[in-house]
Amino acid sequence: MNYLKIGLLASTIFIAGLAFQLSQNFEINSADYESYLSEEWLNQEVEKLDQQFDFWEKKLDAAPTNQVYQQKIAALSASKFKLTGQIIFLHQSDSLYQELHERFPLNVNYLHALTTNSISKHSFIAAEEYIYKAYETGEKKFISTLLMTDINMERGSFELASMNLKNIASRKHFDYYIREVKMSDQSGDLDQAIIYMEEALALAKDSKNKTLINWSLSNLGDMYGHQGEIEKSYRTFLEALENNPADLHSLKGIAWIAYSHDKNTTEAKRIFFFLKEIHSVPDYDLLLAKISAFEGDEDLEKKYTDQFVQKASQPTYGKMYNSYLCEIYGNQKNKIAQVMKIAEAEVEERPHPVSYSLKAWAHYLNGENQKALTMIDKYVVGQTEEPNAIFRVGVIYQANRKTYYAKKYLQEAQDASFELGPVAEIEIGNYLAQLN
Repeated sequence: MNYLKIGLLASTIFIAGLAFQLSQNFEINSADYESYLSEEWLNQEVEKLDQQFDFWEKKLDAAPTNQVYQQKIAALSASKFKLTGQIIFLHQSDSLYQELHERFPLNVNYLHALTTNSISKHSFIAAEEYIYKAYETGEKKFISTLLMTDINMERGSFELASMNLKNIASRKHFDYYIREVKMSDQSGDLDQAIIYMEEALALAKDSKNKTLINWSLSNLGDMYGHQGEIEKSYRTFLEALENNPADLHSLKGIAWIAYSHDKNTTEAKRIFFFLKEIHSVPDYDLLLAKISAFEGDEDLEKKYTDQFVQKASQPTYGKMYNSYLCEIYGNQKNKIAQVMKIAEAEVEERPHPVSYSLKAWAHYLNGENQKALTMIDKYVVGQTEEPNAIFRVGVIYQANRKTYYAKKYLQEAQDASFELGPVAEIEIGNYLAQLN
């Protein structure tokens, strides 16, 4: 008997258990991030952008058809959308790039920009058309292949994405590592995805590019949370905020920790209210609705849900919030047909396992359990580790009396309860209780 191996195994189990216990006992401290809960940080960044806008708009006024000036304003508009969340700037950027593309149809820079904007709008079919046109020009094939890989993954062509990535493998390029992160995460290998993300962060720090450093840190914060390393996630969000005090994504991550891990709904709401006030996106109403549901306040839950639906359904947002609308309408018996309509549109636009899980869910809600089962077996199971999709799989197996698989996937969803949130955690627990 190898007592050394047994001892090492026991030590590993003890350390892992201790780490989990410390993570469970950890709570956020508002003193760590209080200084970032000020709109001055965002205002400073917006002011910098506006100064650049003024400079280039004056030049464009003097030369209305100058493509360089138009391109500068189009790029600044896309940046302002990312910063403020105001969808009008994304459309403004897209409109300018469309005009430039019509005048210069083979300009690869404009095709790349239109691809990126289309991805932001969740218009993946259009994105695919633009990127193939860009690739066919023969210019900047490295960037074209990276963007093509993004679209392959969004449209469920994982083998093609992997092949494209192998063709351009570059261990010294930040953007290459980001795609490796996405591929590993998609395949369910979160540990490897984090290793790639940490390597990307190291490259960003070597380059001293503050934007790349901040993006890497805020994404690592998310990934550590998904891994169950809650304190590490929190510390990484704080590092991101130290690097860029206007990083609203990291503040949102901290608010989620307050809610999902600490169950401190008061603090979570305080941060989300601040973000809602300065950042014009529908997301915060949905998050506040989830918190209200957890608190048992049905009136507030309905208020915030209605506000989210009213905003997210506006034509200006296009398909960006379709999956969330599907989930909300799924709780309303008179909206089941609408769930199916949206899910079918999602599958057409983004034939990804998560989209198929939504369509299967629509069949389940409509009482078509066998259709739902056929769809998840063919398009979802073994093809995604996304927690919401895994939860739907578990429920559909349960509805089809496949107890072993129902328990397997519901337990997997339960393991991702931090990511799904306390309301889903309770719901999953109820489903599992029915199987015991």
